[in-house]
Amino acid sequence: MAKAVCNHGFFMMAPNVWDSKSKSLTRPLTLSNSYSVSVTISHPRTLSFLVIQVHGINNVSRVDEELILQQVGRMLRISAQDDRDVTEFQQLHEDAKKNGFGRIFRSLLLFEDMVKFILL
Repeated sequence: MAKAVCNHGFFMMAPNVWDSKSKSLTRPLTLSNSYSVSVTISHPRTLSFLVIQVHGINNVSRVDEELILQQVGRMLRISAQDDRDVTEFQQLHEDAKKNGFGRIFRSLLLFEDMVKFILL
């Protein structure tokens, strides 16, 4: 996850908070009622999946769980199409595959990426 998130400077811009010790990303995501909730996303070495901690609420509804997964999937480019794109890229660039590169972190919304691009 660190290679995907830290591949360019956007991860250092608000509202993202990267913890280099735990290699985790904390940022707000939107719930179905349009409220924001802070989440921390990590990928412990011992696990084959991401861990998503939702802060400030005790129970996450099924609808909100799906919405959070969609948002994390967008930011980390986790989809069947993204997997195909990464595989194709890594076939063309062997060093990228050796080093685990191929995914590029993006913001929750295209608008956020555009604002950050203009500000950089």
